[in-house]
Amino acid sequence: MLSKINGILITLMFAMLFGGISGCYIDTTDDMDDEPPAIPRGVRTITGDEQVTVEWYPNGEYDLAGYRVWRGPDGTNFNEMLIEAPQGTTRYTDTTVRNGVTYYYAVSAYDIHGNESDLSPENAWDTPRPEGRNIALDDYNLFPERSGFDFSQPEKGSIPWDVAATDIYFGLDTEVNVTYLYSDNETLMQDLGYHEDFDAVDVVPEFGYTTLFVELIEGHIYAIYTPDGNFAKIRVRELYDDAVIFDWAYQTDPENVQLAPSLKIP
Repeated sequence: MLSKINGILITLMFAMLFGGISGCYIDTTDDMDDEPPAIPRGVRTITGDEQVTVEWYPNGEYDLAGYRVWRGPDGTNFNEMLIEAPQGTTRYTDTTVRNGVTYYYAVSAYDIHGNESDLSPENAWDTPRPEGRNIALDDYNLFPERSGFDFSQPEKGSIPWDVAATDIYFGLDTEVNVTYLYSDNETLMQDLGYHEDFDAVDVVPEFGYTTLFVELIEGHIYAIYTPDGNFAKIRVRELYDDAVIFDWAYQTDPENVQLAPSLKIP
């Protein structure tokens, strides 16, 4: 009797495996899956010179196929898909932008079945801006013709400190033996402290600026507010008694405090 029962059980098992018994077939595929992936999180932007980098946290679904990066003119209308990034990608650099123009970004996730998530909820926007490296200014007491800098015309490099276009100029106060960045034409300045990298400062402050001068310290980042209503920042790379070398970024969009980090340049 026991052997007969065992035989029936074995027969049923084979029948279920090979679909021999109606109603016992088990569909182990998920071709009918209509559940979209989770909405991507942690979306943020990184500002550069004529480029914006978009980053996000990775999704964890086993059937994830990739992500879609979207761009729009405001925070609600994302009408342009920039790329379909494969699974494992969490970064995309948009190089089809213009300095001084604000762009909004969102990211969606899609799976191997074609299901797509809603757009990411973060308010991820950015305004790319020009930047430069290794500007050298001399002490205005020694070489006045190459001691000043105009952020709106950086291609000129160092310029005379006492012309109308000059925003800032450099000099050593010999009485106290301290190097200063001086304000010209009512340029406002603020010391943001020491930072290992130029990209450590995301947004410059709206308030807390001083006029006339600020002491320069190597490795410090300084926020600048120019008379024409534009924000800028510099980071002191090298400092000497008779010269200073700094990196700079300048927001061409007036009153826009976003000077988010640029991509690292050796």
